[in-house]
Amino acid sequence: MSTKLDRLTELAKEEPKRQFFSIAHLITPEALYAAFGSLRKDASAGMDGVTYKEYQQDAESNVQALYQRLREGKYQAQPLRRVYIPKENGKQRPISIPALEDKIAAPTGSDPDEGSTRHWRKWVE
Repeated sequence: MSTKLDRLTELAKEEPKRQFFSIAHLITPEALYAAFGSLRKDASAGMDGVTYKEYQQDAESNVQALYQRLREGKYQAQPLRRVYIPKENGKQRPISIPALEDKIAAPTGSDPDEGSTRHWRKWVE
């Protein structure tokens, strides 16, 4: 698996404007489960209201069902939950909270230069 991801990383570096239409064939239930395990356990629930603790109660079958929906092209991201937090100047800052499965299915890093291919690597190696 890493070899395929390494090759995609090389291609992305060689041609920064290159588009990858799908890396779905590289996603495994193990990678999804590892992504789930790396989430913050105290994070707020998204629009679906599902918390880490609730998802964890049947994590194995939840992740397997997510994997099947991803492989079959039936997975659809849910709307983001919008909340506002106060800023020091008295104004409010909007933040969007994704559903738990969206966090698992589409991991994103804090580094905007990291593409999804590179980010998935930490879970599949």
